[in-house]
Amino acid sequence: MSHLKERKEKICLNCKAELYARYCHICGQENLEPKETVWHLVSHFFNDITHFDGKFFSTVKYLMRKPGFLSKEYMAGRRMSYLNPIRMYVFTSAIFFIFLFSLQRPKDVMHEKNRKESASTVKEVRERRDRYAKEALTETDQEDREDLESSVKKLDIELAMIGKKYGDSTRQTFSRADLRELLIEAYTDSLGKGEISETDRKRMQQIVRAAENPSSGSDFFGLKQGQYRTVEEYDSTERTLAPDLRDGWLKRQAMHRLIILDEEFNADSGRFKEHLLENIFHSFPKILFVSLPLFALILNILYYRHKQYYYVDHGIFTIHVYCATFILLLAMMLLGRVEDWVGWGWFRTLVNVLIFLVGVYTFIYLYKAMRGFYGQGRGKTFLKYFIVCCVASVVNLILFLIFLLISVISI
Repeated sequence: MSHLKERKEKICLNCKAELYARYCHICGQENLEPKETVWHLVSHFFNDITHFDGKFFSTVKYLMRKPGFLSKEYMAGRRMSYLNPIRMYVFTSAIFFIFLFSLQRPKDVMHEKNRKESASTVKEVRERRDRYAKEALTETDQEDREDLESSVKKLDIELAMIGKKYGDSTRQTFSRADLRELLIEAYTDSLGKGEISETDRKRMQQIVRAAENPSSGSDFFGLKQGQYRTVEEYDSTERTLAPDLRDGWLKRQAMHRLIILDEEFNADSGRFKEHLLENIFHSFPKILFVSLPLFALILNILYYRHKQYYYVDHGIFTIHVYCATFILLLAMMLLGRVEDWVGWGWFRTLVNVLIFLVGVYTFIYLYKAMRGFYGQGRGKTFLKYFIVCCVASVVNLILFLIFLLISVISI
């Protein structure tokens, strides 16, 4: 109830109905003086916030401590004491994704990945060389075997130059740029001294050219593009081929898109992957939103014999499960960030234990919620829990691939 003064006139300002009490029985508006002071406006704002917060935290308490309880309460019609499921989903998902996008930006992920991939010791380079050599011996495809042999040759040159300049026992790490400079230096020295045959010279040129431009062309799901500068050039080449040798419609459309991406990103695969990862990151809320009614449909099919449950009841249950998952994942993210900030050994161990426990609870939460809401025995519930997890994983994977394709197209 507002603290503003009640109007003496018993006519609703909103719908003009005759009033019999403080609230209109037609539209529900409170019969208050329309003019407000600044203090009333501010106090009204804080009253609404604290009312929402109070409901939110009491709802979260039941959501986390008694899985399935809120869904049963909603189904029974006891709703005023708890936050509306839709509002709760919007609020928890918004908070979760705000923190997710703030703490884990795609650009940072790419830079960290590149940093880890770029640092190599002599031991790591030698292990990579031996692995490629072993794979080349068993590779049956001619083109793949030649690629592996070329990589072995390149790594042999890198190891030889590292040994020549730093010694084999060096513990120094070498970035991709460092290794590329060593390749170019080796090629220049060999060419200047005349120690290289014509065949080896051409092979060395190919290796150095690949090292100088490692990101040449796009490669997506095995479809490679690097030889065409424009779509017109690709189409012109296709027209010169016999009809049975031309690419099909789907591959032709994919090649058009790859060529356009090459033009846009100048064959910079790093920048392309960063933009792709950005699109995928921002697709997660959409994937989860689309998967929600599908998850409810799976439950509806599994519990089709229980006529007291309607599809909407399964939907409300799914919303509560999603809200709990957002909260638990958010807790794990924040604990992980705390672990990064604090350097105390015992404290980091404690945080890791907490992360593990929250992760276990996240994994079993759906099972406990299904037990609490549907009320079946442990055996039946576990079987249906297993089926739901498997089917939902397949559905989410399909949705992810669809949104991944959309992300590539929309870059």
